[in-house]
Amino acid sequence: MTTTVQKQVLINARALIADPAHWTRGTLACTANGRRVAWHDQSATKWCALGAIYRAAYDLVGDPKEAMRIGNEVARSISRTRWFGGRLPIMNDTRGHTAVLAAFDKALSAA
Repeated sequence: MTTTVQKQVLINARALIADPAHWTRGTLACTANGRRVAWHDQSATKWCALGAIYRAAYDLVGDPKEAMRIGNEVARSISRTRWFGGRLPIMNDTRGHTAVLAAFDKALSAA
């Protein structure tokens, strides 16, 4: 992780999905009743790892395109660690909530 903004995005993304009730698989974001929505939609209450990163970046910068640019940098920095065996979306959907939080924690401790 290279910037304070990226670190703050990761901290905030982790907070968004720390409670398993606010985490999901197979989609970037959804509502409480499971309806898929855009990761920046105000009705979103659950996010996957990448969706949470995008949303946390969006909450900081307010621009979806810039949020995705920052979010992709953050996700690449996590994926580069390779300690979890692959890319972040794949890990989210196959290894689960605990693995996602562990990846976030590992990236934060390395920052």
